Amino acid sequence: MPAHPHTMEADAIIAHLQTDLENGLNSEQVQRRLAEHGENKLQEQAGISPWVILLNQFRNIITALLLVATAISLLLGDYIEAVAIIAVIILNAAFGFVTEYKAEQAMDALKKMVTATAKVVRDSKLQEIAAEQLVPGDILVLEEGDRVTADARLVVAENLATVEASLTGESQPVNKKIDVLEQANLPLGDRKNMVYMGTMVVRGNGHAVVTATGSHTEIGGISSLLEQTVSEETPLEKRMAVLGRSLAGISLVIAAVMVAVGIAMGHPVFEVLETAIALAIAAVPEGLPAVFTITLAIGMARMARQNAIIRRLPAVETLGSTTVICTDKTGTLTENAMTLEQIWLGGRLISVTGSGYTPEGDFLDDGRKAEVQSDLALFLQAGALASNASINKNETGQWDVVGDPTEGALVVAALKGGFDPETARRSGYRELKEIPFNSDEKRMAVYYSLPDGKIQVMAKGAPGVILESCASLLKDGALVPMDEQVRQQALAANEQIAHRGLRVLAVAYRPVQSIAEEPYRDLILIGLAGIMDPPREEAKQAIEEATQAGIRTIMITGDQPETAQAIGKRLSLPQGDIIHGAALHNMSKEQLTAELAHTSIFARVTPKDKLEIVDALQDKGAIVAMTGDGVNDAPALKEADIGIAMGIQGTVVAKEAADMVLADDNFATIIKAVKEGRVIFDNISKFIHYLFSCNLSEILFIFITLLLGLPLPLVALQILWLNLVTDVFPALSLGWEPADKGIMKRPPREPGQAILTNRFKLRLLIQGIVLALATLAAYLYTLNTTDNLDKARTVAFATLAAVQLLHIFNVRNGGVLKLDRTLFNNSYVWGAIVLVLSLQTLAIYQPLLNRVLHTVPLDMGDLIIVISTTLAAILIIQVMNRFKFLYER
Repeated sequence: MPAHPHTMEADAIIAHLQTDLENGLNSEQVQRRLAEHGENKLQEQAGISPWVILLNQFRNIITALLLVATAISLLLGDYIEAVAIIAVIILNAAFGFVTEYKAEQAMDALKKMVTATAKVVRDSKLQEIAAEQLVPGDILVLEEGDRVTADARLVVAENLATVEASLTGESQPVNKKIDVLEQANLPLGDRKNMVYMGTMVVRGNGHAVVTATGSHTEIGGISSLLEQTVSEETPLEKRMAVLGRSLAGISLVIAAVMVAVGIAMGHPVFEVLETAIALAIAAVPEGLPAVFTITLAIGMARMARQNAIIRRLPAVETLGSTTVICTDKTGTLTENAMTLEQIWLGGRLISVTGSGYTPEGDFLDDGRKAEVQSDLALFLQAGALASNASINKNETGQWDVVGDPTEGALVVAALKGGFDPETARRSGYRELKEIPFNSDEKRMAVYYSLPDGKIQVMAKGAPGVILESCASLLKDGALVPMDEQVRQQALAANEQIAHRGLRVLAVAYRPVQSIAEEPYRDLILIGLAGIMDPPREEAKQAIEEATQAGIRTIMITGDQPETAQAIGKRLSLPQGDIIHGAALHNMSKEQLTAELAHTSIFARVTPKDKLEIVDALQDKGAIVAMTGDGVNDAPALKEADIGIAMGIQGTVVAKEAADMVLADDNFATIIKAVKEGRVIFDNISKFIHYLFSCNLSEILFIFITLLLGLPLPLVALQILWLNLVTDVFPALSLGWEPADKGIMKRPPREPGQAILTNRFKLRLLIQGIVLALATLAAYLYTLNTTDNLDKARTVAFATLAAVQLLHIFNVRNGGVLKLDRTLFNNSYVWGAIVLVLSLQTLAIYQPLLNRVLHTVPLDMGDLIIVISTTLAAILIIQVMNRFKFLYER
């Protein structure tokens, strides 16, 4: 991409600075920048959560217990069993490796997602480099549409304007210049010869010398605020901490009780000790960390495909707990694409269909399609030719505006009417002179030479300003004098359009003899343009879906109350009181909390106001998701339970403070993510349900046989086999379970609710008892009909594996087995069933495994016992699941 031309003086400055860089590049600063993006930073971004570390510690506990079991086997001279237990240790370590490897892959993928680039002049050549490689003294090349990647002093500025809303909150573009400022210590917004990291170039081009990078920029200065804002544990982290402590206690109690009971009943000490250790391991499933992490990662991948990029894994689940979404308006609830919706032409109000920058739509006059001719054609031509914006198709096939979005709306409207300003400029419409927009005068004008050789001046600006310069009004092709009555008619139309929340521009023209004539004298008013950033089509449906899910939506915007109210009405937000930022500043925290009970729209707020709103909602016990894009939004994003940054408009600081980044800046994506968060928690609950009820059945089965004075029904390696094979693979498959029907019609979970509620514990206990009794029945029958203890143990081993495997259907689909298409909507479940059945077949019929696991081949009669007791257990649980009152508190 060629560099834009610049002055001879600027060339000399750039050449001098470039020579300095070539003679001594500041490597120390480069190293410091690399250190700032070091491993600790990446780990924080990827979300290696404390609860994952906690669960991995349990794997270490399990390994220690397995080593004790190995020592016992060696003392007993059972070397084959010792080798087998060591193999289990290796498999357990492999799960840990896979989990950590997946996390590292997620980190690497995230790092690639957030890489930014910058165009610089180095070695007298234009180069594109990674933004983190910028150093003070580099020469930035800036063009329309570029995001500024460092703080820099301008040396060339050709009609350059940037949007600095991320730093100042001012949404209007700031015109830039290279003049030396006369005053020191000016506010950031008045430093016209500087550009800042995170801002956007919306007009013109320029060159700038980098003065600060990274944490030394104005954006970087916000880090002190972030350090003062403490990130609280997510609901999942809190629940997992409680669950983790419970599991540690349970494993120790089980080991102690089993040893005491076994010895009291006269069983050999070493055998009881080995079995107790195996059961203690079963109480804390070693697959749990892997299952948790993989399930969250599956949700993360699903969300990424729907444009929601998760930066911290626990945020996937926390979204499912969300009770309030505080959302910005621009770009999130709206298209972030200014659209001309209404045109007033001398008493006619014409509606324009189509939204965004796609040049497709019609013009409707009183509901009927209007021909684009006469006054309407001239209005569209004048509006487009008096604009510098252009519309282009990007790589994805979407239409984007280059330049001022409001001017882009005028260009798109002209294209809808069949007039292409770019084509016109190449075929007879020649721009002679431009009077640039002036923020003080709120108007601009352009002189054009037309194809017939005549010259016209075309002007646009604020209606009140343009009307003062108009001598007549164009109406149905004729000129009507601009007397007081006509002026009041135009002003009334302006108020009518503005009341709908639209931004109004007046468009006028006048034939002139030369460009020397005054541009703003005796103009002819053509009409008024009502322009708005329209609501996204999917936003209204998403808000309705959130409401059904018990999630409240609050719109927080820096726009005027009228605009906010108009958007809120079109999105069906509750039309109660609208709180203005000025009123918010005068409220106490108690007053704000009271207002939040019935207020859904906040207008003209500052980023600091967002932080106060988050605090007030959290004090009421809400789980808050907050959106933001600016630097000053970062503290509120970090304070919220779920901080959501905009991927398109968002600053780097906002993204780093957030838990989730919206790649499409779309509110509907938040609702999709909330749904996915609920699916994730459901699936976490399902595999906890499956793992714990299965492991409980093992514990109860062995404990009952001990109390009955029967021989131990399973040896230690059989328990470890069941725990590693039968449990883990079906549990893993539950991570791919699709959403249950009606998942978004349920209210959010109570924030403080534990994973193992009393109702959940009762269900686990009842189902564990049923599975244990079914296995006990098969064991007792075989034990009483044969003198072969190994065969009885093998039948118990096979039955317990079978009831646990089919128990997965007691967990899926709300616990009800349905013989319809939902039975096959998770292919991973069937894959796990086939895999486990295959491994169980090997365990029973493969000679080497017979010797290791102390199993014997079963005949058809034995298999009938296994199958019948298994089906009986599943049938009993299915009947119970249909009577949900059995599990009520």
